[in-house]
Amino acid sequence: MSRRGFRLPSFLRWPAQRMEGKLLIVFLFLIILPIGILSYVSALRYSDSIERNTAAYVTQLTDKTMGKLDDYIADMRKISIIPSYLDAIQAGLKMSNQYYEGRALPEENVPSLLPGDQQRTIDIQRKIGSSIYFLNNIKQGTNTVYLFDRFGNVYYAVKSSGIRSDLRTVYPKWREMAAEAHGAPVLVSTQEVGEWASGKRYVFTVVRQIIDPSTYEPLGMIAVDANIGVIESIVRDMDDTTSGTTLIVDDGGKVIYDSGRQYLGQTWPENDLLRQTAGPEGSFRAASGGERVLTIYKQSEVTGWKALVAIPERTLTAEARLIRNQTLVFATLIVGFALLISLVSAFALTRPLRSLVRLMKKVQKGNLDVVFPVVRRDEIGLVGSAFNRMIDRVKLLIADIYAMEQRKKEAELQSLQQQINPHFIYNTLESIRMTAVLHDDDEVGDMAQLLGKLLRYSIHAGKETVPLAREWEHLRMYVKLLNYRYSDRFALELPEAEEPIQVMKLLFQPIVENAVYHGLDESKPHLRIRIESRVEGADRLFAVADDGGGMEPDTLLRLRSSLNRPPGEWDGRGIGLRNVHERLKLRYGEAYGLAVDSEPGRGTVVTVRLPAG
Repeated sequence: MSRRGFRLPSFLRWPAQRMEGKLLIVFLFLIILPIGILSYVSALRYSDSIERNTAAYVTQLTDKTMGKLDDYIADMRKISIIPSYLDAIQAGLKMSNQYYEGRALPEENVPSLLPGDQQRTIDIQRKIGSSIYFLNNIKQGTNTVYLFDRFGNVYYAVKSSGIRSDLRTVYPKWREMAAEAHGAPVLVSTQEVGEWASGKRYVFTVVRQIIDPSTYEPLGMIAVDANIGVIESIVRDMDDTTSGTTLIVDDGGKVIYDSGRQYLGQTWPENDLLRQTAGPEGSFRAASGGERVLTIYKQSEVTGWKALVAIPERTLTAEARLIRNQTLVFATLIVGFALLISLVSAFALTRPLRSLVRLMKKVQKGNLDVVFPVVRRDEIGLVGSAFNRMIDRVKLLIADIYAMEQRKKEAELQSLQQQINPHFIYNTLESIRMTAVLHDDDEVGDMAQLLGKLLRYSIHAGKETVPLAREWEHLRMYVKLLNYRYSDRFALELPEAEEPIQVMKLLFQPIVENAVYHGLDESKPHLRIRIESRVEGADRLFAVADDGGGMEPDTLLRLRSSLNRPPGEWDGRGIGLRNVHERLKLRYGEAYGLAVDSEPGRGTVVTVRLPAG
């Protein structure tokens, strides 16, 4: 796409017209975006932090809860092994087994008034009963301890909670499980049981074979029931702390406990939830009951039971939402305040710039009589000061250019005045030369011829600049003409001419003429004039030196000051040097011109400074 065909939307092009718009856009990007991104990232990180901390904390609580439950079940298992070491229980079970096998029991010295069979059952119950009372009271929360002989006859002690009514139903399964364990305790998951006197309740059970330590033969079985309230009392504190619900299932998916007590003793219906509990512990997000929950799970190494704690996300993120809302309120207030400060700052910064732009427009129209008021020494004040200095400099340059043009016109007029009727001068000189030749005066003829060439060079050379060699040739003719007049009193030493160098014509002749007429010392028979050339940086310098009488300090000072006077203030003396100095400045600039140095009795040096290029 070409540049000409692409146009920015108007809402993006508008700020480019005003500095305030640009500053506001910058402030918006520097304030709103960082605060918005910071608030968003902070909310996310805070929510993640809460989730991580909650998961870690709930995992610790679950560890403690499962530890307590493991300890309780371990105590139940210890209770189940006690009958294997109590002689009274073993003796009673042996009597019960013998009795129901039809064997005669040994007679005792205790007299009895009851019939024989009834007396035997009472004796068995009396041997076992006191031990059952002891076992029932070992562990708090234990519901009932049941002892069975090999034939399924049960012995128990009645407690306030009552006796379960399904013993005949569950006994075959318990006996099979205990037999397969060979004397090891077996944990039976939560069961719904009925009682003779009251309604249903929920218990979990530890069953175990009772082994005769002398013969290693099974004497019967013990079953220790524990009320589900034991788990509930352990879990309730965790639910109150986490504001969640707890589910405990066995390795077959059967519910041991759930906080709502809806699925006790049943298979958990949400298998998808259980499938996500891979590994011994962890956490995941899932939907339960129509809302999103964070689920933390932990599996017991002792029982194999798995505890799942579900915390609703609304509860989990309640504090995060509160912090987020507070952050948004504070961020909005900060952004509003920052925008207000930005507006004030933008207009405060751009007001002096707009004033400066108005002054520039006036200067653009030609009005240079403007001044920017500098109030403070900040960047705007520095720009304003620079603007004022620039206007003053422009005024000075305009004045300099005007004066230079005036001087250039005066120089042109003077040049025109010097060129009045040159043909009359040439013809007159040619007539003088012919007359001298006719009278055999060759010296006068040569002088007239040299003067004619000098005048032609000065007036009809054409261009303002000439090769340095032509300027040297002109100087030689001029000095030769002088030697005709002064009997060879002048010696001229010139450097070798460098052809590429171009110089203004008649540059050196006024300087040499000044040396001749002001440096000639009557006490010396000859005047030696030497010109040297050198390059100094970007400039080329020519030093015209004579060995004449030199100048006194006050005379040198007057000469130097007269060189810098405007042409209108010249007094008619020293016009040759001033003319050269002025021409150099007009052509090359104020940095160029003549410099004069002199000492009495040691001569004078006039230095000509030109651009080297």
